[in-house]
Amino acid sequence: MLKVSRLRAELESERFFARWIFREEVGSTMDIARELAEAGAPEGTIVFAARQTAGRGRRGRGWESPEGGAWFSLLLRPPMELCRAGCLSVLAAVACALAIRERYALPVRVKWPNDLLLDNRKLGGVLIELAAVGAHIDWLIVGIGINVNNPLPKEARLPPLSLAGALGHSIDLEEFFAVILRALARWYLRFLQEGFEPIRTMWAELSALEDGIWVQRGGERFEAQVKGLSELGKLIIERSGRIEELIAEEVTLTLRE
Repeated sequence: MLKVSRLRAELESERFFARWIFREEVGSTMDIARELAEAGAPEGTIVFAARQTAGRGRRGRGWESPEGGAWFSLLLRPPMELCRAGCLSVLAAVACALAIRERYALPVRVKWPNDLLLDNRKLGGVLIELAAVGAHIDWLIVGIGINVNNPLPKEARLPPLSLAGALGHSIDLEEFFAVILRALARWYLRFLQEGFEPIRTMWAELSALEDGIWVQRGGERFEAQVKGLSELGKLIIERSGRIEELIAEEVTLTLRE
């Protein structure tokens, strides 16, 4: 069980985190975070859960969230245009991957737009929900789920893996959260100061898509070469000699067969 009092003590010097909400069991931390956001909760509010009964990933897919994993949502209020929201999804994935690499020496990679992979197995993922006022973001919630010490689902779209499984021993959950949250705060504040370029550069080093991809868009499936990320966090591909930009909500990607 996550000991929130210990975690808060670990992060006492991190003034970014404004409010801590912990529940032993919820449907989804995203739902609670959204209610708090709509009620005016400040940036830096975090909602944790020991387990979720209705966790979800992209396109409404279910996400099994038993006790022992890292299931949480972070509320942000970035002063930026709605069109740049995709940058925050990339930022969160990059921050988590780097934190795990640095602390646990595991070669975690990022599969655009939101998967954390280790040995081509899914370690975790990122989900973004937001509300806008005109062309600007009002609030944005970063939902993160990472397999740490939890049992893994028997059936999954991508073969799953946990940190404990990769390392051969259980992980101190409070320490893990502290590592991840420090990285998220550091990269987010850097993004506000320096823009997307440092994150885009780091994504290029961490990307799991360097060998090419298959793209599923509606009823169409095609092969493409990855060319990088746009300034808005869209995936730039080359398809039959043409350059295109992909929006995460429109496509499903798989590594080349």
